[in-house]
Amino acid sequence: MVTTTNSSIDVERLTHEDTMSFFEVCVFGDQQPWKDHPELRDVGSKIVKKLKGFPLAAKTVGRLLRNQLTLDHWTRVAESKEWELHTNDNDIMPALKLSYNYLLFHLQQCFSYCGLFPEDYEFTSKELVHFWIGLGIIRSLDRAKRTEDVALCYLNDLVNHGFFRKNEKENGPHYVIHDLLHNLAVMVSSYECLSIYSSNVQTIQIPASVRHLSIIVDNTDVKDITTFREYNSYLSALGKRLKVQNLRTLILFGAYHGNFAKTFSGLFSEATALQSIFLSGASYSIDDVLLNFSKLVHLRYLRIKSAHNKDMCLPSALFRSYHLEVIDLEKWGGSFGSTSQISSLIKLRHFVVPQYNLELYSSIFEVGKIKVLEELRRFEVRKEAKGFELSQLGELTELGGSLGIYNLENVQKKEEVDELKLMNKNHLHKLILEWSFDRRIRDAEQEKNVIESLVPHSNLQDLCIRGHGGDICPSWLGRYLSVQNLESLSLCNVSRNTLPPLGDLRFIDDRDEECKGLVSSQSFLILKRLELVEIPRLAKWIGNGKCHLFSVLEVVIIKDCPELVELPFSHPSCHQAKQEENMIWFPKLKELKIIRCPKLASLPVIPWTEAPCSAAIEQAGSVFEKLVYSKNYKSELSLEIEGKDGQHIVFWNVLAFHNLANLKELKVEKCPPLPLIHLQKLKSLKSLTITGMSNSLLLFGGESYNTEFLLPVEQIEIMECRADGKELTQLLTHCPKLTELVVRSCEKITEIGVLELQTEMAAASSPVNEIETEHAQGGHHQTRGEEVEEAVAGGEGLLLLPRQLEELTISDCRELRLLSDSIGKDNTHGRGLQSLCSLRSLEIYDCPRFLSSYSSSTLSCFPFPVSLQDLCLLGVEGMETLAPLSNLISLTSLTVCDCGDLRGEGLWPLVAGGRLTRLGIFGTRKFFTGSEPSRLHGQEIPSSSSKLEHLTTDDLTGVLTAPICASLLSSSLTELTFWGNEEVERFTEEHEEALHLLNSLQKLVFWNCRKLQRLPAGLAQLASLKILRIWKFPAIRSLPKDGLPSSLQELDIKDCPAIKSLPKDGLPSSLRKLEVCGGISEELKRQCCKLKGTIPIIIDY
Repeated sequence: MVTTTNSSIDVERLTHEDTMSFFEVCVFGDQQPWKDHPELRDVGSKIVKKLKGFPLAAKTVGRLLRNQLTLDHWTRVAESKEWELHTNDNDIMPALKLSYNYLLFHLQQCFSYCGLFPEDYEFTSKELVHFWIGLGIIRSLDRAKRTEDVALCYLNDLVNHGFFRKNEKENGPHYVIHDLLHNLAVMVSSYECLSIYSSNVQTIQIPASVRHLSIIVDNTDVKDITTFREYNSYLSALGKRLKVQNLRTLILFGAYHGNFAKTFSGLFSEATALQSIFLSGASYSIDDVLLNFSKLVHLRYLRIKSAHNKDMCLPSALFRSYHLEVIDLEKWGGSFGSTSQISSLIKLRHFVVPQYNLELYSSIFEVGKIKVLEELRRFEVRKEAKGFELSQLGELTELGGSLGIYNLENVQKKEEVDELKLMNKNHLHKLILEWSFDRRIRDAEQEKNVIESLVPHSNLQDLCIRGHGGDICPSWLGRYLSVQNLESLSLCNVSRNTLPPLGDLRFIDDRDEECKGLVSSQSFLILKRLELVEIPRLAKWIGNGKCHLFSVLEVVIIKDCPELVELPFSHPSCHQAKQEENMIWFPKLKELKIIRCPKLASLPVIPWTEAPCSAAIEQAGSVFEKLVYSKNYKSELSLEIEGKDGQHIVFWNVLAFHNLANLKELKVEKCPPLPLIHLQKLKSLKSLTITGMSNSLLLFGGESYNTEFLLPVEQIEIMECRADGKELTQLLTHCPKLTELVVRSCEKITEIGVLELQTEMAAASSPVNEIETEHAQGGHHQTRGEEVEEAVAGGEGLLLLPRQLEELTISDCRELRLLSDSIGKDNTHGRGLQSLCSLRSLEIYDCPRFLSSYSSSTLSCFPFPVSLQDLCLLGVEGMETLAPLSNLISLTSLTVCDCGDLRGEGLWPLVAGGRLTRLGIFGTRKFFTGSEPSRLHGQEIPSSSSKLEHLTTDDLTGVLTAPICASLLSSSLTELTFWGNEEVERFTEEHEEALHLLNSLQKLVFWNCRKLQRLPAGLAQLASLKILRIWKFPAIRSLPKDGLPSSLQELDIKDCPAIKSLPKDGLPSSLRKLEVCGGISEELKRQCCKLKGTIPIIIDY
């Protein structure tokens, strides 16, 4: 337990020896400790003792000491007075404060202001850089170095000093401050920075010197009306203690902070000196909180993250805030309005918008006026519109990041290109040059001259050229290659002569003859990514092991090349071994995509390495339709392959099974039978999906095929296959770890039972030695494989399930019937699924004959095992009542849909004597009719015995009867959903009275009842109701006139366009959340808007 200024945090402590070892690593890295600096050992030992075993202290102090390996520096640190501030053995703050004191002042500033953010906040580098720029704390003494580059250096230094932890993620690195360091940041910045939480809003001291404020609204602050009103009142009172007119920074956090908008608008009405604003989780137009936005003449930084709501607007005065340097609207979900006049913001460095709305860049009129703008992701050249000429970009001397130039066909002369000054833009990382694909006129000569003049700086890393119609490759990309630092090159819809030297390229010329592409002595030195798209004349890319380009490529993408027949990865005449040898030419290749190249004669083996890689091949060649090899959503290796009709066994040669030892998921569709000999190599396979196999699923033969071989598969899904039950049974017997099975649309499977092998039963009941002795005495005994063969000899339509199954789903097997009688002399395949002793979940869809062997009169024969917990029957006929399910004492969830004349007799034992808590009844109109549910074998049973908590049904009239509600539901039901009723128009008085009997009901949902014209009267009598949802009611015009329950906490109205207003008597004072969205009336939306600030959570978008 570590003590900080106002809290305690659990932190692991190290022994003295471990602390010393970790400290030595932090100071000396990989070098041998103390070898070159023996004089530091004694003072180092004294410092380690002061660290008291805290790894964070060892890290920060160690990083501090490694900067100066001198005895003088180490002695000053050891004798610092900060150590004397230890309050107890658990106090780590002095050690952290000591490290902070030795930071350079600009690093102290950058770190301390991060205390305004919540604990564990994940920063991106761009976010931090922009924030620091907005605060005005980044200063560059080197004119050749941009402010952004300086800020990134600061961030690097803070990481190296241990004040930020860098976490690598798929979308780039993120930076996090340890909780204890966050406390340090709050402490050292308390003179001018203030963070308000509900926990400190009353007690925190607010110095008059405070200039930077953040307010954090947690979900707990809106958990109920009392908490909300209390926090709201405290925030309102802040204005008496806080001089808002002195504020320079305002940050509001929390998904629901918008519900305090009225309070904030009053609190910040005089905050006219603001320079930085960050609104995270905004659900309002900015003018609603910052009423005097037009007076924020000093504003330098504005960032907004919001929900998606087209009704939210940006301030009309935004583009008159002439000191703005950063506008970050990447996560803004409201309307943008026009950005044409943004060029008046001549100090703007960063204008960030969502990826889907890059047109906002191209609509800026005279963008060249913003001379310090550092990124412009889209610029469209307009032929007859002044202010959109290419020369506008020439004025943007600081451009970096990504630049996209579109509609280049509107550039007429070389002189226009010269005004762009592209060569001088040395900070650009990515450049997109695009000519419109649908332009009417293509002037090859003009386009050749234009691209020849578009010479980028040699620092460029990523180049994309689309739609260029010139007939020659620009010299700067070809014979006189000047962009040798390119790491990514994408060419789309360009002529064959435009392609740069990429090895031995062959094309089909206008006479349908093969010709060579550009050959040059120069080559790309570090090109990692190559993309070729819509190159219609490209015929061959011939392999050559001497090509330097191959050795550095990591990503290759080839799409829509209809004449392509050969790639360097393979050759039409190559066998698999030769193709694998060719892949050696690409030692760094990690990603390969080949899409829509139908004439490709052969393909590389997939995967070409055991190392991490990915491949996507679709509509390429004649072997298969699609192959995708990558990581799935679980970050596990997955292979999906779809074949074409008429394939044979050589189909599988495209896969390098020896490189698939780590494969977790395999999906095959419309493929020839998969040899079991190949499956045996997939030693990590957990999931197998087979779809659309016309005949057999697997080939069980082969020289090295082992009939006793066991697969590690845990999940199998078989869909739309013509394989019979015998073959599927054989497959399942090779999977002893199988727990989940799905069978869909397999018409040849007509019967289903359970496979009970004598070897398995003996193993379960007898010690190993006894079994071996018994077999030895009895002479020859059946092997497992022989026993399986004998078991499946009963018929090809019979599917026998392994006993270890835990989850089973069967759908669209119209003739499938569950066995009820035993068959076979030694093996019992009958008794339904009784032998699946581990089965927890069973779903049967559209198998009408599945239970045809069972009837309500057969009470001694139950189809399902007592272990079953979840059961779903859809489109299953044969049962008259629920009596065959009466043995399911573990059943907790039952769903019945479209099950003919099934009646609910037999339900009571499940809800009273069993564990049934969830019930769903749809399209089964007779279910709730018949005898009273309160009687079991003639005995009256109290309603308090029912355990049913959740009921979802479309049968309003069947449920809302006094016998059902009083006896079955009144004491236990907490959630009731009426869904999908297309008949009922009104509730009768009997229905309403029955509904009032549900004393325990907490959640009531009406969903998609299209003809229903009004809600039931008397809802206010449901004294326990907390949640009311009304979704998709086109006919309903109003909420109940007699009001809503006083206990109600959430009211949710969606897609009810006829409702114009809320109840006249108002909403219950207990209401915590009001959500009105989807197709709702403007009148209702305006009414909800007026309620903001009186209800903790209001969502109206």
